[in-house]
Amino acid sequence: MEAGGQAQAAIPITVRQLEALVRVSESLAKMRLDDRVQSEDIAEALRLFKVSTMTANSADQTKQSGSSATSDRDGAGQSAAAGALGTAMPSREDLVRAERFLRSRLAVGAVLNKQRVVEEASAQGYNAMITARALSIMVSRGEVQERNQSRMVKRVR
Repeated sequence: MEAGGQAQAAIPITVRQLEALVRVSESLAKMRLDDRVQSEDIAEALRLFKVSTMTANSADQTKQSGSSATSDRDGAGQSAAAGALGTAMPSREDLVRAERFLRSRLAVGAVLNKQRVVEEASAQGYNAMITARALSIMVSRGEVQERNQSRMVKRVR
């Protein structure tokens, strides 16, 4: 329990993963040309760990559900398997829905962390891959600009 009375979710972690978190935190500090690891470095390493484990877990679940769908006789199983592998094109409705979310989330002139925007969309039920694709479409249209090696996005119109 935290001090505020809220239960904190436990994340199962191995010693190897814990050591990796330490190395990532140290690397983040080195990227800032700092000899000391700050709390922001640790928080970012934890965020990356959580995102990667959730992504791996969801990909595992998608593969399992996709493999059972491949036994369908009408060929629908093939598209489900392609979706699990990430090769299927997202539907137009999904892209339009994701773009609508991005436009509501990104005010004109706002500069935000690209990964956090995708994570927020994912937390609200949008597919992360479709959201990222919609964001890249908006970049190609000139509605959004990528900055800082594509880590940040700015809505220009």
